[in-house]
Amino acid sequence: MILDTISFPTLTETDQQLPIFCTSVGHWDNQESIDRDSFPDFQWLQVTSGEGGLYIGEERFSVKAGQGFCLFPHVRHRYYAVHEPWEVYFLSFNGAMAEALLGQAGIHRSGVYSTADGEMIVSHLRSLYTLTQSGRAFLGIECSKLVYLFLLDLIKVIMVSSQSAGQHYSKLQPVLRHIEANIGSVITIKELAAQIDVTPQYLCLLFKNAMGLRPMAFVNRERINRSKELMFRENEHKMQEIAALVGFESASYFSYVFRKYEGVSPEQFKKIHGIR
Repeated sequence: MILDTISFPTLTETDQQLPIFCTSVGHWDNQESIDRDSFPDFQWLQVTSGEGGLYIGEERFSVKAGQGFCLFPHVRHRYYAVHEPWEVYFLSFNGAMAEALLGQAGIHRSGVYSTADGEMIVSHLRSLYTLTQSGRAFLGIECSKLVYLFLLDLIKVIMVSSQSAGQHYSKLQPVLRHIEANIGSVITIKELAAQIDVTPQYLCLLFKNAMGLRPMAFVNRERINRSKELMFRENEHKMQEIAALVGFESASYFSYVFRKYEGVSPEQFKKIHGIR
């Protein structure tokens, strides 16, 4: 992408009904000052050099290289260079899934966010800009795919950049290894907490911060995933045998948990996937 560029892909009525769609993408070698009372779309701006000031309403932020800022639609904002050149890559997008996908990354309102891999973000935006210049058929649909990929990777780089989440995940590694090695046995939360010498209550906090769920819920998810693998690889086993192999004390409870996570019974799962 060369110096200052911006593209507004032509959108059909069908394109604007897609779950996610691109409205503009580009790059400023030195971002100019912007002052808006309102803007109709979501925006992501990734800073690669310099430093800028950002006002969202009356709240002021500093935005430096390696950070990005997200602006929700219809929110008053102003941003400007503080240390030049303030180089910025940007994307505006909309669609019914836009807010939900941002929410998956922990972005629930306009603000500044650190990103663990700014180069990956920039690569997405460069690719999207190149695509908008290609003249390809069904351009709106093709751009929609790339915006979706961008937002999925945004989830990863923002989660990894959260120091507390990363620290909690690292601390949990002995617990995760213990679960994997003992998935076919009875596992208690006290036993898991002992792997890293913490209380069961603190273990619950670590799991919530790192993975968004409680320890035994994680254990049950792992057991269900292991049971599905066994159904494919060792389909000679009866269902009560599979239940025992993945640590469930009864076939009925295994079936209950399986349906809770998969939405179907183990027998229905096998039928759907053609497992005899």
